[in-house]
Amino acid sequence: MENRETFTHMFGGWSNAEAYHWKNPDGTTGGIVATSANVDKSAVLEKNSEVWGGARIAENVYIGSRTSIGSRARIGSRTRIGSRARIGDGTRIGPRTSIGYNTSIGDDTSIGYGTSIGYGTRIGRNTRIGHNTSIGYNTSIGDGTSIGSRTSIGDGTSIGDGTSIEAGDWLFVAGPQGSRNAFATAVFSKTHGLRWWIGCQHGITTEMLRGRVEREHADSAEYRDDYLWLVEIVENHPGLKRARAAAEKEAA
Repeated sequence: MENRETFTHMFGGWSNAEAYHWKNPDGTTGGIVATSANVDKSAVLEKNSEVWGGARIAENVYIGSRTSIGSRARIGSRTRIGSRARIGDGTRIGPRTSIGYNTSIGDDTSIGYGTSIGYGTRIGRNTRIGHNTSIGYNTSIGDGTSIGSRTSIGDGTSIGDGTSIEAGDWLFVAGPQGSRNAFATAVFSKTHGLRWWIGCQHGITTEMLRGRVEREHADSAEYRDDYLWLVEIVENHPGLKRARAAAEKEAA
């Protein structure tokens, strides 16, 4: 093993560990790597980046400046991560993935190969994103969310906790909504029809949502009317009508 000068470094401003300065393939000095991390010699780590203990970085990976790769994270080959990004502890990122600058990905999240994530995006903990998926810039995806392969999420979208989206699903997001300022996510799939995710209510039908709104906001016409208006807008959305028609045609 190549001899390296090691020192004690405070990762994230709070966790001390033995580390060394990374040497990039072109000979320049790169970021700081914990001695317990495993980084392929072909990787490029820009200055002021950090790779925490137990992380593994495959061949031909690029990591921008001021980016943090959390402990036990796994970064697949030929992945590019922009500057000022944060990859959480235990998170796994597949090969050939592109992650924009100033992006934050929570702990124990899994991202499939060939995925593109725009700058400024926030992805929560314990989230699963399939391969060849496209997520726009400044997008917010909540904890425990599941997004299938080959799915496209537009710029600036906010998706609540626990939402489940598969390839080909129709998606509508609105908010903040109600007394808790939660985002409401409506998803239509050929298998399950129209389902709603709002706060702690995951995958409920429109009938269930209407019933809960009438019960929980019986004394608040403002919140009740806002939710019921949203339901009517979604139910009459031309995109949902097209998705339902396509599903009926396929099933016929």
